[in-house]
Amino acid sequence: MATMLHCQLERQEHQTPPSHHVIAAKTLAGWTSMLPSWGGALQGANESSDSHESALEGSSGNKKKPGRIGRKATNKEADTTQKISGFRNPWPSWHKPSAMEVWQALEWGDDTDPCIEIARKRAIRSPKPATAQESADLKSNKSQAAALLRVTKPDFSYDAQHGQVKTTWLGHAGVLVQLAPLKQGDRPVRCLFDPMFSQRCSPTQTAGPIRSYPPPCKVEDLPPIDILLISHNHYDHLDYDTILALEKRNPSNIQIFVPLGNRQWFLDSGISPDRVFELDWWDKARITTSSTGGNSLTVTCTPSQHNSGRTRTDGNATLWSSWYIEHSRSADEVYRIFFAGDTGYQFHTSPGWPPAPPTSDMERKRVAAGTDDDSPTAKHPVCPAFEEVTALLGPPHLLLLPIAVGATFDYLRSMAPVPDSLNPIPRHSAGVTAANHMPPWDSVRLLNVMTSPAEGKTAGQTITENKTTVQWPVAVAMHWGTFVTDPVEVLKTLGQLEWACEAHNVHFARSMEEVDDDGRAIFLALNHGESVLT
Repeated sequence: MATMLHCQLERQEHQTPPSHHVIAAKTLAGWTSMLPSWGGALQGANESSDSHESALEGSSGNKKKPGRIGRKATNKEADTTQKISGFRNPWPSWHKPSAMEVWQALEWGDDTDPCIEIARKRAIRSPKPATAQESADLKSNKSQAAALLRVTKPDFSYDAQHGQVKTTWLGHAGVLVQLAPLKQGDRPVRCLFDPMFSQRCSPTQTAGPIRSYPPPCKVEDLPPIDILLISHNHYDHLDYDTILALEKRNPSNIQIFVPLGNRQWFLDSGISPDRVFELDWWDKARITTSSTGGNSLTVTCTPSQHNSGRTRTDGNATLWSSWYIEHSRSADEVYRIFFAGDTGYQFHTSPGWPPAPPTSDMERKRVAAGTDDDSPTAKHPVCPAFEEVTALLGPPHLLLLPIAVGATFDYLRSMAPVPDSLNPIPRHSAGVTAANHMPPWDSVRLLNVMTSPAEGKTAGQTITENKTTVQWPVAVAMHWGTFVTDPVEVLKTLGQLEWACEAHNVHFARSMEEVDDDGRAIFLALNHGESVLT
């Protein structure tokens, strides 16, 4: 049984333009989307009022693939939003590397990262090789990657009696989170983040980065979706064919939340205006049923450090974001979820960052303890947005965090049909793009930053009227292991994540069965299609 959900928006009021808005500025843009766009008003302002309630009835009309995002705004907000020419990252932590920094970060030849060996050892210990042949020979990168990362058929069933949160990784940044129903006897509330089911993340399906791992299911296999959240408009996070398939599969119940400036793309794609809600950073949407009582879902558009763009001329013309969900099952019990989307955390100048795992245990602890520069006076400070999110909204119980760079650069490297040792296109160190894409080391740091105890409250703690339930925070890795061009990328990413967890006193695990309940945060790297209950 599905009950109609209602949405009421709560927008922030600003006396002066927020620091992440670019007002009436004309600046260059490139295919990298690292700079603000060539002028032009912000496209696609909301056509609905702030207190809009949607019954979400009916399906969209004729559909055509949208080109450049947006049209001139026509509603009462147009006079304000037309002054916005784009968006920016407003913190000193945002840094575009210089030509010299890029040059120093380049690497040629075979990848000798010692973290690859960490993953290889885990692959050899793996009890479930993908095939009999790979079981007999786990010496190649391909067979080791296949043993560590598999595609499994998702189980979308939900036990409403226990009311746990069920999280399923659907590949890349796509994650389905199922929450206890807002109304007794109803089905779970299902939130889908950044789904990507196409073969390529590209303007066309004939060229561009291609999947190495297929989707674990089809869009048609998904259960009914209530809430779709998109972090930004890059092709690996906003996919035209996936959106149309979701709209067809959910003709009356889906509500779509996007950062400022992205709404018009959905309208141009034929999605009903009543379904698409556009939010700025810190705007909220409260979702209820007609007879919810004290149960509700609050969606907050929260900051991230990234960029946007789908063409050569629309760089940073639309906003990017993370998302924060508060699931209130009663007045005194709240479960909090943070989806980081695509984001960076801190730029790292040294080509040798992050530190390699030393051989001795004593040295490993010393290296881990003295590596991170979190001081505000650092040459390249950490992004302060995430501490602000936690301070304002509380430490999340579940974090969905990216752990790898996007697909474009490795796709370019794959175009040279030679082994790594001969490839003329170099790799780059993780630190040079870390202000834009978090590598595993920074993702683990962010987990600790957002869930560390503060003001007498234990990380991940749930407080009810009569008791306190300690629920240690869990992070689920995403934005990895999908558009890989070489099996060694899987080994390197998993090895780096395992070493980063060890260095920061976090449990690294492939499932909850591997975890000891000793009070430490948990970082899970699931297989495609696998789920976790929290």
